[in-house]
Amino acid sequence: MSRVEPLQRPYPPEFDARMKVLMRGAEPLVLFTTLAKHARAWEKFGGGSLLDRNSPLSMRAREIVIDRTTARCGCEYEWGVHIAGFAAHVGLTPEQIFATVHGDATDPAWPADEQVLIATVDALLDHKKLTDAEWEAARAVFDEAQVIEIIQLVGFYHGVALICGALDLPLEATAVRFPAA
Repeated sequence: MSRVEPLQRPYPPEFDARMKVLMRGAEPLVLFTTLAKHARAWEKFGGGSLLDRNSPLSMRAREIVIDRTTARCGCEYEWGVHIAGFAAHVGLTPEQIFATVHGDATDPAWPADEQVLIATVDALLDHKKLTDAEWEAARAVFDEAQVIEIIQLVGFYHGVALICGALDLPLEATAVRFPAA
């Protein structure tokens, strides 16, 4: 059980309407119902989301950033939700899913452009910045707007990992679990 009891049905009408669209008929995630218990927390969380259709990144690149970030942060909750919900849709192979948790940027599961993506995520998480060389490597593959989006995704999902860990959210029943090493 979470450290904060999630919002229970009946949900407030605005939250319920948003969940019907976002979750496409599935039950809302514990993360959402927990934050929605406090209007300001939910509003700020929802306002920071980068999961819209206007991303300069492909859906696949976006998901690789999210999966790698949450895996490196040890957030099985969010990693498992995203793998279950998006991995097949964006064409992640079993080897690539495994590599998001246990591989590095040189893992042969990734093509060269995605190796740069993984290296960029890892540099941001390890050093909280990009060196000139790391910036140039990212810019050789991604345009400026895409690199900024990568940075924002890493920051947002690092925050999501902190929220999930601090609230000790129980894993979703439909989510994937981290693969064994």
